[in-house]
Amino acid sequence: MRRAACFLPWLFALVLGACQPQPAERAAPEPAAAPASPESGYIPSPTAGQRAYRLDPAGSRLDVVVRREGPLARFGHDHVVSARGLQGYLLLDDEGDESQAVLRFLLQDLDIDPADGRTRYDLDTQPDPEAIEGTRKNLMQHVLDAGQWPWATIRLDDFSNQQEYYSARVTIDINGAQAASRQPFRLVASDSNAVAEGSLVIRQTDLGLELFSALGGGLRVADPLEIHFRLEGTRLTGPPAGAGR
Repeated sequence: MRRAACFLPWLFALVLGACQPQPAERAAPEPAAAPASPESGYIPSPTAGQRAYRLDPAGSRLDVVVRREGPLARFGHDHVVSARGLQGYLLLDDEGDESQAVLRFLLQDLDIDPADGRTRYDLDTQPDPEAIEGTRKNLMQHVLDAGQWPWATIRLDDFSNQQEYYSARVTIDINGAQAASRQPFRLVASDSNAVAEGSLVIRQTDLGLELFSALGGGLRVADPLEIHFRLEGTRLTGPPAGAGR
């Protein structure tokens, strides 16, 4: 199975299992030169009939919530992982055919169990700082290989409008691999800003994966993974910075 297809389920399975004993430290290979952000700072020049919006990190967020289950679930935690420092752009075409968006973030900027995120999703327990730090270390070194592939990129194209909802082909580029699927979202755009919001659920079993479990199966990752996002962009009125590079 391709690594990109496995990314989300295994990432958050490891988050849930962070309170369990961590594997012994292994020597990390010498990383290759880390690439710069893909198309860093680049926003394509809008063509006739297009409007360009730059993503505003302060008004944007991307969260993934994973729930615990099983007869020993009280010994685990539900978790939220939030991407910080989001950057990118949105190009909206009046006809919709040429609309596109790019969102990117540094894996090192992933925030494990931020207080505001746990409040936002009414998570009922609080992992201690040692468990959170163990989860971060495990993700960065053993799962994401952040030294080799520091950026995650999400691209949207092939937009379709269905009454108040839109959908787009969403391509995730992480760890040097790609995976794509069509996803719905809400989009409201004006001459000054644009806001895209949505939530989706990915089931591990739909991907043919075995659910992570601990304590003899008494503590398990719940099959659904909840992904929530709010992306806000500010309209660019002049030539986009970096256009034509």
